[in-house]
Amino acid sequence: MKRFWTLLLLLLLAAPVSAQDTTPAEDEEEQENPFADFEELIEDAELTEGFFNTYQKEDKLYLSIPEDMLGNDFLMEYEIARGIGARGLFGGTMLGIFEMDLMALERHGEKVFLMKRPYAFHATGDERATAALDLTFGSSVVESAEIEATSPEGELILDVTGWFVSDLSGISQRVRSVASTTRGKPGSASFDASRSYLESVRGFPDNLNIRAKLTFKPGEPVGMPSVPDGRYIPVSIHYTMARLPERPMEIRYGDERVGNFWTVHKDFAQEDSTFFRRYVNRWRLERGERAGDKWRPVEPITYYIDPNVPDEYRGGFKAGVEAWNRAFEAAGWVDAIRALDLPEGADPEDIRYATLRWNVSDRPGYGAIGPSMVDPRTGEILDADILFEANMFAGLRNTWRNMVSPLTAAQAFEMALGVGEFEASETEVPGTELPGFAAAMEAQGVLAGAVLTARGEMGANDPLPEDFFNQFVKWVTMHEVGHSLGLQHNFRSSSSTPLDKLHDDEWAEENGVFSSVMEYPTVNLNARGSDNGYYYNPGVGSYDRWAISFSYTQDQERANEIAREVADKRHMFGNEARGPGALDPSINTYDLSDDPLAWGARRTELIRGLLEDLPEHILTDNTRYADLTSAYQALMNEYARGVAPAVKYIGGQYLNRDHPGDPDGRAPFVNVPESEQADALRLIVDRVFAADALTLDEEFLQQMGSNRWTHWGSTTSFNGRLDFPYHEQVLGLQNSMLGQLLHPWRLARIRDGEMKFGADEMVTIPELMLELTDAIWSELTDGGSISINAMRRDLQRAYIDQMTRLVVNPADRTPADARSVARMRLTELRSRITNVGDRAGDDYTQAHLAESTARIEKALEAGLEAEGS
Repeated sequence: MKRFWTLLLLLLLAAPVSAQDTTPAEDEEEQENPFADFEELIEDAELTEGFFNTYQKEDKLYLSIPEDMLGNDFLMEYEIARGIGARGLFGGTMLGIFEMDLMALERHGEKVFLMKRPYAFHATGDERATAALDLTFGSSVVESAEIEATSPEGELILDVTGWFVSDLSGISQRVRSVASTTRGKPGSASFDASRSYLESVRGFPDNLNIRAKLTFKPGEPVGMPSVPDGRYIPVSIHYTMARLPERPMEIRYGDERVGNFWTVHKDFAQEDSTFFRRYVNRWRLERGERAGDKWRPVEPITYYIDPNVPDEYRGGFKAGVEAWNRAFEAAGWVDAIRALDLPEGADPEDIRYATLRWNVSDRPGYGAIGPSMVDPRTGEILDADILFEANMFAGLRNTWRNMVSPLTAAQAFEMALGVGEFEASETEVPGTELPGFAAAMEAQGVLAGAVLTARGEMGANDPLPEDFFNQFVKWVTMHEVGHSLGLQHNFRSSSSTPLDKLHDDEWAEENGVFSSVMEYPTVNLNARGSDNGYYYNPGVGSYDRWAISFSYTQDQERANEIAREVADKRHMFGNEARGPGALDPSINTYDLSDDPLAWGARRTELIRGLLEDLPEHILTDNTRYADLTSAYQALMNEYARGVAPAVKYIGGQYLNRDHPGDPDGRAPFVNVPESEQADALRLIVDRVFAADALTLDEEFLQQMGSNRWTHWGSTTSFNGRLDFPYHEQVLGLQNSMLGQLLHPWRLARIRDGEMKFGADEMVTIPELMLELTDAIWSELTDGGSISINAMRRDLQRAYIDQMTRLVVNPADRTPADARSVARMRLTELRSRITNVGDRAGDDYTQAHLAESTARIEKALEAGLEAEGS
């Protein structure tokens, strides 16, 4: 009986199996291939063949992925193909700088995932460390897509429209800054897929280029003339998917003594406790045929000049690129770099073409930029797109006539030091130009125009001479190409040139007016009646040849030897020019020579002389009174930049990068001699705090007009005032200078320097504060009746404000001794004012002295309370 029921059960179970066996063959095929029919899917689609094949059908883009590409790494790069010409959305700019994204496509189930790899961590040759890496670092999933079909060759077909018509590039971060309604805070802007679409797809053997038009909706409509409808911010993104170099480039290990950009990894298999490995960013150069004692590369570094570059600049651009051949010759190469016209039909955003391109903007934004993109495995530079902004060139060439919303002297001073609103920060991107670069270049054009006009070498309303302009175009091209060859800024290179060699053409042709085109120089101008040398570097300088030799010589051991030549004065390098921590007076932006103090004295004296007869040169028949105001502001900006280096002498130290044992090696920090510190303080007093330092006569002030063009993009006031706010502008520079001299870090460095080098080797805190008190309150030492004018009263109030702050509410890291000395100087000042008695010569002065006494007494009382708490 048991056997019967067992057989019956088996028969019942067999029935459905029999039914399955009779399922039609086409049902089996449908189960084996659950995807859409390939031929039907791509019917009438446009095929683009290349690194990846794509099929474009109506508004969809299908990506075809060969099976052998799954899991293999490739590169991605993002550029703004078209922006809005303002606020960081400039067409042609790379969204990333240096390392390209290392990507891969992985299949999991019936989906394919776009993965971003963590390339910066390794464990070379160490299996256990590699296992630890796998435990720690994973890839990010940035996109995914369902498999739509498979091709007869087994390739996976994905609908990737949503990958590229999206915020894959992260451009929304910049768009939010455009949408901001509060300074310093991002606004809100959401991606609008309904108003976004694919623009183009182009395929090549080693890369795929995709361009998409994106639209973002801001929280509040933006009022910008370059955005046609403020409710919708348009930006086009160019994506590149590219094959990794089949053979990784040989690594060149970086050295802190030379100013390269680096690709930095951590290798957990090495013994160094930091694990860091730093690879020099450089182009691949491989030996071809021999040329004497040098080599021609198999493939030279080639830059292509975009057709959009105006004819008048093309020669200067080509000369600026190929000037670098002299540096490559020092590294053992011949004809290593060249400039060609971009081939017809080539896409300048194609990764295969390093380009020089022309751009315009609503208002000057960057001037010029020279970023590059590298293989994140080795630091090999694979692409560079250099942009030149038309606005900067026009503003420079046409001097004061093109000055739109010029900076104040205080802003120019702060930019030169990288402090205040323009303080250097971690958000600044290496390889891009610093804030205010374009404005500084325009101001240099005004200064050059004023000097050449005063000399009678050009008319007041003429554009700058071709000789001057061509030198500038070549220099700025060399500078940006230098970035894209892998070089950082070098703000110390001007100190390679002796002061008396600035106008020696033979010296400049061999060494440079400044030894590196990576400098932020000022225009090289001589005093009236003296011959002028080169305005800017005629070619690459001695530092540039040294740095390129280190980067591009074939031998790592030879590179190590080259780096040890750091103490050679022809190789001066430093870029720590900005922020309150900058302490080396030889590392500056916008200065010249190995004696910045003497140069600053000459430059400010030159500008003082120009101001004396500026109206007669500017205000010729049928010109605008506003031109005089613009010229004055630009010249004062250059005046502020001329005196800025003097600040770093106070409590300053020379910062060196030498290693022990280097030839003629120097200590890491060398004190600025006390005599130089004292000279710097005297120059500051004479040029900024003396009674007549910044005064203009009545006739000059009466002729300072304002802009009368009332339309978008044009302002008719000075921060709301129609007339020029002369006192406000002067006080701004003076107050900013005071703030930097009394900055907590400077006062702390002085005190540390007294211990480190000896008090007799420093301008001490008491001496600094006494010198400022004597200069700013000099009227109190006069005999007889005392009259203090409005400009001086403003400065004296600013002095009391800053000293009161030290006593009552000192900033973090202010030395306690600074507070004590400030109290002592305020007490002394109160006694001086009291001793004046009733000698005030006018009501303004009497009221000012009475108020000053009251404010000092209140500060001293409040300071005691603050100390007690």
